[in-house]
Amino acid sequence: MTTSDDVFDSELGLGKVSPEVMRRSVFPFLPLREEPGLDAGVIELTGRTAVAHSPSIGVPIDSLGFFAFHYAASNVAARFARPRHLVVGIYLPLRSRERELRRVVAGLGGEAERYGVTVAAGQTATYQGLEIPLVTATCLGEQLREAGEPSPGDTVMLSGALGGEALWLKGLSEGRPGETWRDFTPLPAALLLQGQDGVRLMHDVSEGGLKKALHEVASETGAGMAIDSGRIRYAEGACDLGIDVLRAPTYGCLIAIVDSSSVERVEGVLRERGIPCTAVGEITGGEDLYVDGSLIEELGRVSLDEIYGTFRER
Repeated sequence: MTTSDDVFDSELGLGKVSPEVMRRSVFPFLPLREEPGLDAGVIELTGRTAVAHSPSIGVPIDSLGFFAFHYAASNVAARFARPRHLVVGIYLPLRSRERELRRVVAGLGGEAERYGVTVAAGQTATYQGLEIPLVTATCLGEQLREAGEPSPGDTVMLSGALGGEALWLKGLSEGRPGETWRDFTPLPAALLLQGQDGVRLMHDVSEGGLKKALHEVASETGAGMAIDSGRIRYAEGACDLGIDVLRAPTYGCLIAIVDSSSVERVEGVLRERGIPCTAVGEITGGEDLYVDGSLIEELGRVSLDEIYGTFRER
């Protein structure tokens, strides 16, 4: 039986989405582990399991599902775990239409299927009080090994081009959404590096930019770092934004702490997949983070971060 396109323009009711809508506009787009049942999904877990949770909000609706999946799955992968299962929450404002729901689910489900991740459970509903769509994702993955401890002399490597996300956000603020967001994920790099000997630790770059991410690594591990910003690869135009690009939003980049003897091999593995990667510094004998010789302590946010949570479809 063919469904008329008119039905997708109907408004979703308050609260949980109806079973009819779920069967028509949600389930077909998701790599479901099994037919959804009452109350909770059931999965089998063996060994150590990495779990990460992230929200996605304030971006164009076609990218909401993409970011929700990659935020959570990338965090799991950075802990040397293979993303396997996903729990999803899709929360929409009142008067949202079924067609909008389909766009969100298609984006999330397509990415999950691409990486072999099944959706085990979730919630799909509309609620009063929401002004813009919100998608949340919890990802679970089987840990392959533990992260190692950085040692003095280890190399700090960075995959991806810094500042790409900041350029995209600036375009959003000026009414130029663009499609570059489809490249903003560290997941491919993290999955490639999981099995590489000599990779001690990984951490994705998210809120607060590269300086915040590096500071988090130094604080968590107690390992000091000396970073040379002149060795970083930047997205074309990022250095012309008029802000500190090292604090700018730059999701898609991945920090890897690598044994110095493994640097060329790591670069080669990523290069074969078309992922740029450069050595940008080293682990020192101290405990502090230095960038270009300056101590990094307080890390305020830049104005471009404010676009998240405020963007609305035009």
